[in-house]
Amino acid sequence: MQRNAIYRAAGLASALGLVAGLLSSCMNLDYALNVNADSTLSGTLKVELAKQAAAVLGLTSADDLMAEAKSGKLASGSGLDVNKDCSASEDDTNITLTCKITNVKASEIDEDWSMTTDGDTASLHVVTNLDQATAATEPTAFDMPELNLGSYNFTINFPGPITKVTGTGATQTSETTVVAKGGLNDTIDFTVTGSTSSSRGLPWWSYLIIGLIAGAVVVAIIGLVRRRKKTAPAPDPTTESTTSGQTEVPPPI
Repeated sequence: MQRNAIYRAAGLASALGLVAGLLSSCMNLDYALNVNADSTLSGTLKVELAKQAAAVLGLTSADDLMAEAKSGKLASGSGLDVNKDCSASEDDTNITLTCKITNVKASEIDEDWSMTTDGDTASLHVVTNLDQATAATEPTAFDMPELNLGSYNFTINFPGPITKVTGTGATQTSETTVVAKGGLNDTIDFTVTGSTSSSRGLPWWSYLIIGLIAGAVVVAIIGLVRRRKKTAPAPDPTTESTTSGQTEVPPPI
């Protein structure tokens, strides 16, 4: 989904700005992404709208939200086929659009995102700011109000260890996972560098065990050789003395 996906979400937030009483946590964007071995991304994007806020735009059900998504006005982009990849659901308080992301480039999710690779190492750069997106979409409309429009949540998993996290808004929570959370008014701009290979070396203790086993095998071999030498039969003394007492007879002339 290119920048237009966030722009469309920003346009939704702008429209909701007309009703200040409904702006509190009206929309949540939740990305759960896995970096693949070929440096593409797979996962899900979940757009969750509060029903009260969605009703301002005439979205009163999951079917309405799905129809809006298919029209290209909300949460669609070149990285997604809404008809195939997205589904809508609802509960008592929210309407949710959930879209699958399968083997797409970072720039296809958002044109400001990028991923560079060096061998089996990849660096993913994520940047999003709803205020800036709104300004680009509706530059003369009105300023975004200083209210809590909602939140974003990023969870990014690498196949192998993450080696570096820079920028703002991101926290490494495990060897292979980074999360970023904040308000839609906040700027998220971070880079994660990690391995695209899931193969890892053996833990240190496995090398210790291998060394002990190898040492035991060497000791066993040495002991076996020594036992064979001790049990080898001694030469027959009679045969030895007879042989040593013989006189060499010269051949006949």
